Amino acid sequence: MERDLVKRFIKKDGSQRISFYREEYAENPRDMTDEPLHCEDWSRDYSIMNKHERGTKSHNALEWIRYMLERYGNTKAIIDVLRENAKTEKHVEGDDALVYDASRHEWILNSWIARWTDYSGEIHGNRWSEEVSWEIKLKDLDASDIVPYLSDDMIDVFADEKFFTDGIKIGSYTFGYYGGISFNNSFSTDSEGICWLDKDEFLKYSGCKEEYWKEKSLDEIEWLLDELEAWSNNEVYGFKVEDCIKSKIHKEYTNVDKDDEDYEEEDWEESDSCWGFYGEFDKSLDWMFENAGLNKEDFEEENV
Repeated sequence: MERDLVKRFIKKDGSQRISFYREEYAENPRDMTDEPLHCEDWSRDYSIMNKHERGTKSHNALEWIRYMLERYGNTKAIIDVLRENAKTEKHVEGDDALVYDASRHEWILNSWIARWTDYSGEIHGNRWSEEVSWEIKLKDLDASDIVPYLSDDMIDVFADEKFFTDGIKIGSYTFGYYGGISFNNSFSTDSEGICWLDKDEFLKYSGCKEEYWKEKSLDEIEWLLDELEAWSNNEVYGFKVEDCIKSKIHKEYTNVDKDDEDYEEEDWEESDSCWGFYGEFDKSLDWMFENAGLNKEDFEEENV
């Protein structure tokens, strides 16, 4: 493990020193925990997916959102938008609408066909086209019934937390030019990476109450996001504590005519160390001192 010295502090009485190092090849936090965070990403150069996720991931964010809307979609919120679409006067290609046909006793999902003109000048489209229908009551219609038939444009509209139940918390992440990761609580069909927590899985793992889940956003719940950002930005540190060992040396020269010498030597002997502190150095410094069992006020910074 290659280490880069960042700062060193000497105890005011000279008896100890603590050196802080940056870990150049720190482990990915996701490889060291069973935290139930799920990730899928579609960057050409970078990824934080584990082996299972790599083997099961969607082709893109749009496909992932469609699939998750089928499982966790807020049916009422989705239906409200589709029924409102049927009432508006202006439409574009990709619009979907839900209407009730009383004569057929069916709910019908329509897709808008935009106006177009053929080679002879005849106008076509500019109308609704039936996609699918259900001979059931509205209250029995579920997101899993509707979502597979929605256009990609409508999936883009529904890529928002309000169109999902509280059974899932979703965020997104992007990679910087050098692989640095940034997380966000919002997401879209253009997201480079999407991360999420399943409520039942998280509550079982954490032992938290449901109120905790409801009151907090994904990045407030999931401490692993901060560690992943720190890891990707090479913000992982460790420390080494050393004790000062002093000795008196008497040197006699046996084959040359030189006066004997008496002097003192100092050596530093390691007494403690700890690694794997993920986060900005200045924010981690007090915690590392505490972890070492040392009082920061007893030390002063050494120029290195």
